[in-house]
Amino acid sequence: MGLLWMTLRIVLLGYERIAGNKISKNAPTFVAAWAFFFFSFLSFAPFIGSLSLNILLKSLISGTIYSLSFSLYTYALGHEEASVVAPLYNLNAIFLVILSALFLGESFSLKKLLGAILMIYGVSYLKKGENFVISYKNLIKSKGSLSMIVSSILMAFGRIIDRKITSELSPIGYSVGIYLVISFYIFIYGLISGHKLKDYSKIVKERFIYLILGGICNAYSYVALLKAFNYFGVSVAEPLSMLSVFVTMIFARIFLREKIGIRVIAALLIFVGVILIY
Repeated sequence: MGLLWMTLRIVLLGYERIAGNKISKNAPTFVAAWAFFFFSFLSFAPFIGSLSLNILLKSLISGTIYSLSFSLYTYALGHEEASVVAPLYNLNAIFLVILSALFLGESFSLKKLLGAILMIYGVSYLKKGENFVISYKNLIKSKGSLSMIVSSILMAFGRIIDRKITSELSPIGYSVGIYLVISFYIFIYGLISGHKLKDYSKIVKERFIYLILGGICNAYSYVALLKAFNYFGVSVAEPLSMLSVFVTMIFARIFLREKIGIRVIAALLIFVGVILIY
């Protein structure tokens, strides 16, 4: 059963970025981000009963950071190819191991350092140039890629807060609370930036199918991870989740007609780096 849950997580994560690309392409960032994560919240309907006032209040803290992180994630999906966004998403592993050492007192071993270096090198293959520096310049020139890198940093901060305040909370209940808070915050961001209610209703009408698919993938990939933890440790489950990058690349080639090419090397190097880190 453990392998079944892990496979489900990998496939759902792999397709999530394709749905996210369809949702956010040529759409206002905050409107697309709200739709994506509100439908993820709706997908948690069977678990609404696990949400409590205590969980909701604690969700407000990390939800603030996640709302910014996932707004940038949605922007990245709409302005960069999915086969580039997917590997960059996993850079949060580097930032997380550094922040964990600083704020949680976790060890920072040579193996983790090597893993981080390998991931940083692997990223250069996403927009390969004549050398390492030019490759990174090509990457940073892309607003979508840069947004995903910043999103990964913010995501790592969110994970640190999660570990600090949620050790005694229901993981499912906390997930419901987080998605509710994220959806609310992003909705407010959109209104402040000048979007009207008709903009929100429009994206729901036009991209309803992808919102359903994206919401289910986003929400239940996490549920699958929780189930997999009953059979695998974090040090196994998290690196295995990285295999979703290869699924995204296959789907991006089939559904989005992206040219994958040398990006597969980037995914392989990042995958090995994650294994070393965990």
